[in-house]
This record gives sequence, C-alpha cells and structure tokens, in this order.
Amino acid sequence: METLRVLDTDVCIDHFRGLAAATAYIQALPVAERATTDVTVMELYQGAANREQLTTIGQFLERHHVTRLPVGTAASQRAVALLHDYALPHGLRIPDALIAAIVLEGDSTLVTSNVRHFRFIPGLRLEPAPYRRPQPDPAQAGPPPG
Repeated sequence: METLRVLDTDVCIDHFRGLAAATAYIQALPVAERATTDVTVMELYQGAANREQLTTIGQFLERHHVTRLPVGTAASQRAVALLHDYALPHGLRIPDALIAAIVLEGDSTLVTSNVRHFRFIPGLRLEPAPYRRPQPDPAQAGPPPG
C-alpha cells in the first residue's frame, strides 16, 4: 500500500492562488497517495470569501480525487497531547496539532511549505513542498481566489 501524501493547507492555498508548481505537484501525485485532512478543508472553507470559492474548493477535492481524512478519537487525543507538549515551547496551534495527529495516526507523510510549524514533532514524516513559493506581496494579502 502506498503512503498517503497529506496536503497541508498551505499547499492547497498555493494551488488556489494560481501557483502552477503547486498544481503540477498535486496532479503528479498518484491518485492513491492524494489526501488532506478535514481540518485543512475547514481552514479552506473558513478562508473562502463567497459561495463561489466554497464551490471551487469542493470541486478541487472531487476533481483531483483527494481523500479526506477525518479527526478520529485517537487523533483528537493525540492532538491534545501534542498541544500539551509543544504549544508553549514551539507555538503549536490547534489546527496544526490536529493535522499532525491525523498524519501520525495514519502513518502518512505531511506535505507542507511550513515545515517549521511541525519539525519538532517526533515521528512525524514531513515532505517539504517540492516547489518554491513566491515571496508574499503585502498588498495582495487575503483569502485565496476561486
């Protein structure tokens, strides 16, 4: 069985912002390896500015056959333990703790451009997004376009 490559929220946002390298990476992954967490889906929905963007997110997941991984009891309990251990010393936040716990419980690999958010978590397999992100333009901050 292939190891799931779990797309972190930032990789999906890069796709929605039109970063061709992010889209190419997602499309190049074998369908059986494509996944994300329900936490990422919630973060994407929260960042949507309108119904059209909500629809675009759902269509993206369906069209690219991205498996959605739920927050189960074991992952929830593991996330609590991760927050206990790493919130104060490393600034771990609830969404990242849940994402890491889901990936750990599934023995998967997390693909992210934000390795620093996760690198201190023992046993978590990280794959840096294999593309360079453009430097953010403060004038264009805001939710991802549809």
